Amino acid sequence: MIQPGEATEDYGTRYWTGPGQFATDNLRGDDSRVIMDRAIPFVQQHAKEKQPFFTIIWFHAPHWPVVAGEKHKEPYKDLDDFHQNYYGCITALDEQVGRLRDELKTLGIANNTMITFCSDNGPEGSAKSGCGSAKHLRGRKRDLYEGGVRVPGLMVWPKQFPEAKVIDAPCSTEDYFPTVMAILGKTIPKAKRLPFDGINLLPILEGTQSARGSYMGFRSRSQLAWTGDRYKLYSKNNGKTWELYDLLKDEAETNNLAEQKPDLVKQLSQDLNQWDKSLK
Repeated sequence: MIQPGEATEDYGTRYWTGPGQFATDNLRGDDSRVIMDRAIPFVQQHAKEKQPFFTIIWFHAPHWPVVAGEKHKEPYKDLDDFHQNYYGCITALDEQVGRLRDELKTLGIANNTMITFCSDNGPEGSAKSGCGSAKHLRGRKRDLYEGGVRVPGLMVWPKQFPEAKVIDAPCSTEDYFPTVMAILGKTIPKAKRLPFDGINLLPILEGTQSARGSYMGFRSRSQLAWTGDRYKLYSKNNGKTWELYDLLKDEAETNNLAEQKPDLVKQLSQDLNQWDKSLK
């Protein structure tokens, strides 16, 4: 939320429109509304031209600094100032997602438009002073424990999936690309240098496949993680030591099985190291 008269770079950020280019108009008021104001005309233009479109809308909220306007703080006026702003930011974001969905209905394309939504990582800060909660999961933002990387993922695609369902298989935003390619009936070209990560999620979404059947790799500074349907391998020191968890029985990652299953650690660490080398 930028107050009238404030500079738009107070927090060291801008609204970038291209390499070396940034927006200079329509920057006052709620941040989520400012962002959605850029996305909706794009959608309207493609609907008018009856052209397929793909757009990514990266909201900032409720990333720090969390500052909400008075309108969105009002429902939480009985809370302390921090939570008024925090919940106000989320409410403003939710309002803009609703605005987008209403516009899709108005344009007559809501039924065959696939919308996916998730956050980028676990909650910020400490459990006592930070935003949000990872509940019983271990870790928060900047951790590769489940509390740092596991987030809710939502998808709406009325034409293809008219009934609500819950997917238990682990999925990732790395799966968007192969899934969209499959929806379009396109073949993913073989990479000349680097392999493509991710899987086509359609079989899982359609119910013909219940498990992921492959691992997902994560790296954050010296941390590494290799997460599958059941087991997860984790290292906090670039693979000098390993931790192994059975996520089906221990999603809070309290029982390290590395010493009990050395052969599994060996195999998974080899696979993880091979994936990690591909990042370079």
